[in-house]
Amino acid sequence: MIPMQSTAGKTRQVPEGYLAFFPSPLPPHPEIALDEEGILALTNAEFHLGKLAQMAKSIPNPDLFAGMYVRREAILSSEIENILCTLDEVLEYEAEADINHGQNKSVEKVVKYVRAFNAGLERLGQTSRIDSTLLKDLHGILLQGEDEGNPGIFRPKQNWIGRVGSSAAEADFVPPPEQEMVQALGNLEYFINEHQSPMVPLVRCALAHAQFETIHPFTDGNGRIGRLFIALLLCQMKKLEQPLLYISLYLLQNRREYYDRLTEVRAKGDWLGWVKFFLLGIELTAKEATAVSERLVVLQSGTNKLIEGQRSGHELLPLLYEYPIIDARGVKRHLDVTLDTAIAWLQKFEELGIVREITGQKRGRVYRFDRYIDTLDDGWSARKAAIERNRKGTAAEAANP
Repeated sequence: MIPMQSTAGKTRQVPEGYLAFFPSPLPPHPEIALDEEGILALTNAEFHLGKLAQMAKSIPNPDLFAGMYVRREAILSSEIENILCTLDEVLEYEAEADINHGQNKSVEKVVKYVRAFNAGLERLGQTSRIDSTLLKDLHGILLQGEDEGNPGIFRPKQNWIGRVGSSAAEADFVPPPEQEMVQALGNLEYFINEHQSPMVPLVRCALAHAQFETIHPFTDGNGRIGRLFIALLLCQMKKLEQPLLYISLYLLQNRREYYDRLTEVRAKGDWLGWVKFFLLGIELTAKEATAVSERLVVLQSGTNKLIEGQRSGHELLPLLYEYPIIDARGVKRHLDVTLDTAIAWLQKFEELGIVREITGQKRGRVYRFDRYIDTLDDGWSARKAAIERNRKGTAAEAANP
């Protein structure tokens, strides 16, 4: 690790002989002064985030759709860490559908991310405080069953970022040692919850995420928890009532710059560059999420008209918004109806063109709400093909080391 000193902190040699980074408390001193470009970025981000929040209010039962936005954020955030799976795989796993994709550990990791996200939202409904206890609880859910990552506890020893097999002395970045890590987290917790400052919420959110990534308090899962942290902060700060923003789409598309901007904060104290990058991400993903929400309103209206003349089965449509890949057993379980009724409703929805049977089997039939899933994830087929190519390449490397 190269020596660093800036308003973000500085490196020091630790007793073990290598350099580690000791972050300065937030807010930075001197405090960030937005230039003309930064003010424009903030204005645009605020406007489009507000438009998204307003759009959400026009959606009947927005809670039905919020879960799908959470899943999308979980998939994209995980992909930044090369944890690859498709939306269909996640939905099939959650629905316990009888489609065997093998033991896909990536799907399990994403599903645990969704559970952690939902647990965080539930806790925010009980208390507006985001603290170390909450972060550890969410980490415990995210890494449940993965003992090597020390789920639910802060790292008991030094970690670092670098090439596979590198030592702390050879690392690209070494976060603060354990004692200083705890102090830095205490300051971050104070900055989020108590610090009185005229700083606008979106800038506070940007600083908090960068600081969390610098502290790197967990053995594993820091990136995913850090991006989940952004979504929770936006809800805590009342910028969104529903988690409809998936900023990981922007961070994934700009992954190299994302990492470089965080490095520039530590090395040069370039908080302004990071904040402007972050605000642009808020603007672009808010625009995209608003467009998706508008299409969902149209879809919901059209689908409602399709079932208006039906004497039964109306209960199935809200369930499909929550579980858009489902089988008859799932319908029976969630709606407390007989299996014959569940089968009849699904067949009727297939006749109406709302769902499509995707197994081609006579038994264990599974149905997909195509228009809904495709509306939420335009271009997913191309992404799915890319993921499959990546998997095949990884398998080939493993077979021919």
